[in-house]
Amino acid sequence: MLTIVLADCMMKTGPKDIELDNSRPDLIHFSLLLAQNCSLAEEREIRTIVHTRENKVFRFEADAEVPDRLKEFKKMIIRTVQGHNISGVLFSEQTLMEAIQDEVGEKIVMSPKGKIKDPSKVLSRTKDYIVIIGGFPSGDFVSPVYKWADEVISISDRMMKPWTVVSETLSGYRYSSLK
Repeated sequence: MLTIVLADCMMKTGPKDIELDNSRPDLIHFSLLLAQNCSLAEEREIRTIVHTRENKVFRFEADAEVPDRLKEFKKMIIRTVQGHNISGVLFSEQTLMEAIQDEVGEKIVMSPKGKIKDPSKVLSRTKDYIVIIGGFPSGDFVSPVYKWADEVISISDRMMKPWTVVSETLSGYRYSSLK
């Protein structure tokens, strides 16, 4: 099982706040579209957790449907926070470390600070992983992910968009060794 965690996301969740300039739901939306529509989701081999810097946590099970349009995604997030039941999506208010404390698997942080490695050489379909990816356009994690990680790896020595890192991670896991 692969658990993708989009951490410290710069996404506001209030009806008026989600439209602010410092809110970046587009970064999360596109990353979720990749994760929730990949073959691993069809095989029920993935779950996705979104954690915002406001300590709002959204858990997307493999069968959760993410709207294709950003406007509809924003509405879904707002409705979830307001307590509406969205199939396959659970909402809570927690720190990142609280949100992932019960997750099982090898803990990997994707960061330009890590050693450059091909995800398909690091990941294996025979193990469980929790892969933390930054959900922000620039900067670094504000949560203590480096202390938590078993390994910090990078796909590039420069900052990449969250959806690029999600895509590389999904491909790496999907086509990794079954040994």
